[in-house]
Amino acid sequence: MKTSSLSKTSRFLFRWILAIAIFLLSFSFAMFQGGFVSWFLFYGLVVVFLFSSIIPFLSIIGLKLKRTVTESNIEVGEVLTIDVIVEKPVYTPFFYYHLSDTTPETFVSERNHQLFSFSFDKQLMLSYEAKALQRGVYQFNETIVHANDLFGLISVKRTLHSDTEIVISPAFYPITNKKALFAYANKADHFHKGFHDDVLSSIRPYISGDRLSKIDWKRSAGVNGLLTKEFETEEDQHVEIVHVAQEVDALEDPIQYEESIKEAVSIHAAFIQDHVHTTIYVYNQEWIRTFVTFNDWRHSLRLFALINPIPTNDTTLPHLEKDQGICFIVTPRYSEMAIDVIRRNVSHQRRVFIVTTEALSQEAVFEVSKAGGQVFIPQYQHTEDRQRGEFYGA
Repeated sequence: MKTSSLSKTSRFLFRWILAIAIFLLSFSFAMFQGGFVSWFLFYGLVVVFLFSSIIPFLSIIGLKLKRTVTESNIEVGEVLTIDVIVEKPVYTPFFYYHLSDTTPETFVSERNHQLFSFSFDKQLMLSYEAKALQRGVYQFNETIVHANDLFGLISVKRTLHSDTEIVISPAFYPITNKKALFAYANKADHFHKGFHDDVLSSIRPYISGDRLSKIDWKRSAGVNGLLTKEFETEEDQHVEIVHVAQEVDALEDPIQYEESIKEAVSIHAAFIQDHVHTTIYVYNQEWIRTFVTFNDWRHSLRLFALINPIPTNDTTLPHLEKDQGICFIVTPRYSEMAIDVIRRNVSHQRRVFIVTTEALSQEAVFEVSKAGGQVFIPQYQHTEDRQRGEFYGA
């Protein structure tokens, strides 16, 4: 980095020394020659230099920035295509622009800058790809424009702003043992029978992906378009997913900590994709509770992107609003806080299942069972080292 900076400075100084030398030589030639042609060449050179020096300052007037992205919500490891469009007045003079888009540190991009030579185009577009390395919510807001003179002696910088928010959510994987996930020890058979036994709550327009069994054919006959029935079930309202992880978990094994978040998202996606509404509890400076349906589950990924570990001195537990139902507690490893969350849910007459990234010892399984919970081990399509999902404990 320092070597590159020194190289740029040396090149800049060399250009100015060369320009001064040319001016001195042309002036000396005019002085000693004393003819019209020699002085014409000198003053012509002065006019060209002054004209070239003024153009960069005029080039930055009236510039506007617009940025578009292919997706505003992507997963960790995916590639995002970004188009940066700088609009300028049609007759704005310029020799050449250097555009550079500022990317967050957690993105990898190689071609986020480009040189544009003179043209009459009203728009200059820089298109590049950036790879997301870490979950979170990030802002793309600055593009730096350098307007340069004809000889590379003067560069005028202007920073343009356009806020673009990108949500980088954790990756999630299909769970292959959904039957075990939905079984709840054979107490949720209606998930496999459909939604015919549920209570009708509302009617809404048909959305691509809705089950044919949910279409209200009678009401659809009298309107322009299909209508879909929405059902409200007791189980749908009481499926909860709680992510529990403390600062010590994130510090001692950050990879395992991130994997626990992926596990929580995968379980959440398994329910939502089968139209089972869930309530999620995540920690971000405080406990956040959100009810999620099939139509808005993508927006819930923002919460998982912003998850923070629970501070060591924070002993608050998620506030439970209703009794009964099913609760999945996802955590990197066995901890006393996870056991406390199990006990609180059990006291509210809930069936509690714990999912840990780190394999539990027999002693830990016994403690979970003693607290009234059970252990569930998901099986994913992306790896073969996961065991078949099963339940332990009471």
